[in-house]
Amino acid sequence: MKYWSASARAAENWVEVPRGYRKVHAWTPQIGDIFPNFNVQSTQGAISFHNWAEGEWIYLFSHPSAFTPICTTELASMAMMLRDFEDAGISVAALSMSGQAETARWVADVEDTFGLDVDFPVMSDPGGRVSREMGLIHPKENAGCTIRKSFIIDPSLKLRMMFDYPALVGRSSEEALRAILALQATDRTSLGVPADWQPDDDLLARASDCGDADLDVRYGSKWTRMCDYLKVVHAGAVN
Repeated sequence: MKYWSASARAAENWVEVPRGYRKVHAWTPQIGDIFPNFNVQSTQGAISFHNWAEGEWIYLFSHPSAFTPICTTELASMAMMLRDFEDAGISVAALSMSGQAETARWVADVEDTFGLDVDFPVMSDPGGRVSREMGLIHPKENAGCTIRKSFIIDPSLKLRMMFDYPALVGRSSEEALRAILALQATDRTSLGVPADWQPDDDLLARASDCGDADLDVRYGSKWTRMCDYLKVVHAGAVN
């Protein structure tokens, strides 16, 4: 079946997307978007998302269902690390398509099983209206529940990062925290974060950011020129 004109096919670069892959959602998330508002019930009462989230860093993660093994370990992991998130100024919320009563029973069961408190809202989306509007259901993975999608949202409600996991692979709470700390570091310093960065590691000057003389003014001797496009700003040179 023909999808593109002859002139488009004549171009050096082109892409052909089968019609069956052309999905339409109310919102297809992209980095830089203002995150949509929505209203749901949760284990901590009704939540109007913008009112709850504005002014805070947010880690919002969807999970397929209550009373499932991998979701249970993710909920427990996040509960165990919640203080680390809070110390970094990050609020956490989870979302699933399970009903409110079922979700409450599951959270209580997780708390009893692991001997901890789930002190963040676990939001309910029975029927999946919110999940479908935001493209959290991937039919080729599972048409009946969400994937494991994570959103990192900044205090201005702007989507800064997201990542998708399939149903059978649990996420790392440590990596979620590291990613948000990395975003906070870029905001604070206007520098780049290298691969495998950890808090208090060196940062990188952006290739187009400034010349050697400018780096000398900003950081004195606390930077190293590896090559024309790789300049390392040492830990301690910035707050």
